[in-house]
Amino acid sequence: MKGFTPVRTARVIASCIALLGMFCLLIERILVTVLQVAGEGVKMGIARYSNFTGRMALQNFPEDKKLYGLLKEVENILPTADTALTVLMVLAVVLLVVAVVGLALPRQFGHVLVALKLLRWTDCGCAEGEYVSETGESLKALKNVKCHGPSAKVVAVVAVIIVAILVVSLCVRACSNAAEASNVEAAVQELDQQALVYINAQKDYFAKKKVVGGPKALQLPDSVSTEYFTYKVTRSRFTAISNVPLNSCPAGTKWTVSSSSKGFFTQELVLYRNAPKDTNCVKLLPDFKNLGRNKP
Repeated sequence: MKGFTPVRTARVIASCIALLGMFCLLIERILVTVLQVAGEGVKMGIARYSNFTGRMALQNFPEDKKLYGLLKEVENILPTADTALTVLMVLAVVLLVVAVVGLALPRQFGHVLVALKLLRWTDCGCAEGEYVSETGESLKALKNVKCHGPSAKVVAVVAVIIVAILVVSLCVRACSNAAEASNVEAAVQELDQQALVYINAQKDYFAKKKVVGGPKALQLPDSVSTEYFTYKVTRSRFTAISNVPLNSCPAGTKWTVSSSSKGFFTQELVLYRNAPKDTNCVKLLPDFKNLGRNKP
């Protein structure tokens, strides 16, 4: 018997679609890793040029200016690349679902392929109703159609399955982004509260003693760690160090509040609130430098 039977042809095509879907998924996973490394590299590079020595290098060395410009270009491309990864993931999922449907329902899948004109019915000396692909070696002259195309119900079911998988994939992605945003919001609120606790405690202690208090005097722990930050209180400083990346703000970023006194006859408390140099981190808590200023 020459050529493929309907079931064999459908299964071969479904298998090829499955391989294509797995290839897309593999590429997506590789690109995710590459973009993560690239993102961290860009953050570190921009942070490097945000300090004093980095700014001096930008002003005096053309190579550093060129490198900084390249880092900014890559930073602008990263969001687009992330969107492309989402599209690639959705494409991989859709291809795999189509492949599963084709392998599970090869005869109905074959009818759909014929309806889409990817296959056509031919008389190849096989049993009535069998067909081969247009690129098959045993393809012969097209003759009278011996079988009907797929029913509207079959096409509708397949279409609904594909659309449902696409919608589910997008919903999963959206839920993941929403969960990440929720975690970032919780982390920012925690940082805001912990810094305010230190500022208010320092204000209260200075109002009574006219000196800057350490953790013991302020009745605060000298070090405490949470899911998002590690907080440290020394003789005159509060430091919050991020334990995890927060959106585009890398782990290990520091927010500090330094305390000192000024004046000779009348002592006054001075608080210096220092946000990170990275603009992606500043965006998380833009009013950090004004934190607690309007509170007694």
